[in-house]
Amino acid sequence: MLRFKIEVITLCAVIGVACAAGRAAPAQAQSTIWDSTISNTNWYVPTAQLLAYMSPKAGFLNPIPIGDQTLWTLGTATNGAFTGTSVAQLRIGPALLTDTSTIQGFVTTSGQITMLFTPIGGGTVTVGLGTMRTVNGVSSMEMQMITGDSLLVTHWAYMLPYDPATFTPPPSAPVPANSVPQWAWTAGTPWRIVSPTLFGTQAPGRFVITDYQNGYFWGAGLAPGGSTGAGFTLLGSVTPEGRVLFNTLSRGNLTSLYGAASGDASQAQMVTSSYDLTGKLTGGAATMSLIQPYAETLRAQGGRVGLEAAEVLYRLSATSLGWSGSMAPGFAALDNLSGPALATAVKQTLPVLTGAAAQAAYVTQRAFGQTMMDRLDDVGGVGAASGRAVWIQPLGVAARQAGRDGVPGYNASGGGVAFGADAALSRRALIGGTFAVSRQAITGSDDAVPNRLGVASYQLGLYGAYVISRDVTLDYQFDGGLNDNGESRSLNFMGTSAGGSYRSYTGHAGAGLKTHVPLQGGLALIPSLHLDYGTVRSGSYRESGAGGFSLNVDPQTYQELIATAGMKAVYQLAKQVHLTGDIGAGYNALNQRLQIGAAFSGGGERFATNGLGLSPWIYSAGFGLVAAGNDRLDVSVRYGINATSSGLLQQSGHAVLKIRL
Repeated sequence: MLRFKIEVITLCAVIGVACAAGRAAPAQAQSTIWDSTISNTNWYVPTAQLLAYMSPKAGFLNPIPIGDQTLWTLGTATNGAFTGTSVAQLRIGPALLTDTSTIQGFVTTSGQITMLFTPIGGGTVTVGLGTMRTVNGVSSMEMQMITGDSLLVTHWAYMLPYDPATFTPPPSAPVPANSVPQWAWTAGTPWRIVSPTLFGTQAPGRFVITDYQNGYFWGAGLAPGGSTGAGFTLLGSVTPEGRVLFNTLSRGNLTSLYGAASGDASQAQMVTSSYDLTGKLTGGAATMSLIQPYAETLRAQGGRVGLEAAEVLYRLSATSLGWSGSMAPGFAALDNLSGPALATAVKQTLPVLTGAAAQAAYVTQRAFGQTMMDRLDDVGGVGAASGRAVWIQPLGVAARQAGRDGVPGYNASGGGVAFGADAALSRRALIGGTFAVSRQAITGSDDAVPNRLGVASYQLGLYGAYVISRDVTLDYQFDGGLNDNGESRSLNFMGTSAGGSYRSYTGHAGAGLKTHVPLQGGLALIPSLHLDYGTVRSGSYRESGAGGFSLNVDPQTYQELIATAGMKAVYQLAKQVHLTGDIGAGYNALNQRLQIGAAFSGGGERFATNGLGLSPWIYSAGFGLVAAGNDRLDVSVRYGINATSSGLLQQSGHAVLKIRL
């Protein structure tokens, strides 16, 4: 097989499961069963394996396909030992190089082959490694090797016997055959490698097989810790039966390993070992295991959160980002996680609040709408809609959304102050305006996925009421706000964090009808029907701080359209003191599953994060107290609660001082 004369140096490794287990190489036992197969025979490379690969010693990342037709003439074999001559013809572009070597070989009873090729003109011996195989009923020698100095050439083939008098072997040519389809799936896969020989430690490194062709694979990797200069490139061959020759270059130093590959695209490994020039074990074992696709691990855990992100991350990890740049340490960390730990790490890579940022911000800002509702209640029988008034209302809100189906929820708290003024246009009509500033802090409910959103809001509102009849009132609200948002995510699995800022805009419009039903003993009921439309439109933003794991996040829109039926009770405790209580049930006709698009700064396609699936029903309750000190001044307080069957619990408090002018 392969043997040529460009500053030839032996670069190789020898075999087997016993080698990988670290046992001493067995002495060559006498073998006669292969003597008749080998004695006085000629061997050639069939067309399907004429392809070989050449690479400069600077690195294996872009090997060059060449043709290799090697002809062997073997003499008499005695107890498994044989000699012969090898003539190799290498087709490198238009050039044809020829090299002649002598052969000393040995085949064991089990069929393991070691062949030493010595150039006729002098030079270093090259070792060929292989196994006797039966291919289509014909005994063959399955051989693998690497040779060269400034240029390195690797080749594998089923060497077949032939009769020179009746058969002419095919000429040397880089034929792109597909005789090893079993391992084609390895292209674009990341692997974990443990090799004290390569790295001087039992800690795992990682490598990526970037391409594959007819039993050859190549790529690059990173040593444990990912330190500067710790990268390496690789070029190997794997036979249909899974014999693998694995070669690496690091800073010009070649290490070759030989062993066995097994498994499939979900779970595979290579167990290899290094050998000296005589084929004896040197103790340099190395184990390579396929990194299971992150999404498969998540699915095995029954999780659905972050599946698209996991798929994108896995594909990115199998590119050059997997061994160089800011994402490589993160991929090394992900590779060594499994089960729930990996699922948690993937959640840390998702947009803040797992895509629920816009919805969470709107929940906290409902308190602003309640300030106008509180004032409009005056027209419902609590007070009088006459003259002019100014009011100030501190407000506070706390909300908790429980996680659902593995999607983390959130906790929110904050407060602010609203200022308002209104005037009666007549005894039947009221119009007013309000301005509010508030701050909210929203954090994810899963402590293992630390993330935070801070919202500073500036809101304007217009409200009014019209008394249709003595006991029926129409009220309306229009309000909008500008929000400055700052978000941060902790990526604990890689010891860093990402953050960004963006603006969002809130809009709300609502209208309702209510009627006043007086009862005996100072009690009145106010049934109502209300329709509210709300929206939050968030701008796109770019994070920083986590290298390639920072996110470029798409715009997001959240909308709701809630029809609410409510009942309020007003009880007169004293002449100018009223106790209030209310309940309500609403249905969100635009109930939508939360979703946001994003992409990693390091590259890759955009992915969608599907967040919380919420119930369309929302229930509310509250109670309050209104007290008028005189005809010009009154004070009211109210505590309210909103809840859903999907785990939302929102609490708000208001204290209002109103002065009639």
